[in-house]
Amino acid sequence: MMNLALVHRISKVIISMSISLLCLLVGIDNMLDFNANYQFVQHALMMDSMFDANAVEYRTVTNPTFHLISYVVIIIAELLAGIFGLIGGIVMAKNINKAEFSQGQACFLFGGSVAIALWYLGFAVNGGEWFSTWANQWNGQIKAYTFATFILVSMIYVLIPTPEEKECA
Repeated sequence: MMNLALVHRISKVIISMSISLLCLLVGIDNMLDFNANYQFVQHALMMDSMFDANAVEYRTVTNPTFHLISYVVIIIAELLAGIFGLIGGIVMAKNINKAEFSQGQACFLFGGSVAIALWYLGFAVNGGEWFSTWANQWNGQIKAYTFATFILVSMIYVLIPTPEEKECA
């Protein structure tokens, strides 16, 4: 017989580790292949491939220093989300049958919140709407919504109470 509460907690550890790995890999990839996604940030901020930018071209940012700072902040946010999520997953795993399990959940929640702020607020809202990436070839909205949705659903799952049942068939 399997203990439902234990399996439920193990699945929360696996989910938190998976989200953390995603965030860490994206951040590390952005450092190792810096120029690839830096170009995305530059073009999104410059709005230089818009279908028709006349009405919103006042939003354009052409300062290369601002582009670089923005990209570094993105990488830091990805790494922070991954690190806090990883710490949360480790704390949950170490305290799988203890009350301290919730400390790991809190840490994962913080990391997930950073990830949501980055991909939803940063890419979907700010990039997609303010810089209108939806109207150019540098559109990251779909990927941002995908990441943000999956992370948010995972955060909700990790925070739901562990079932009271002791065993399942």
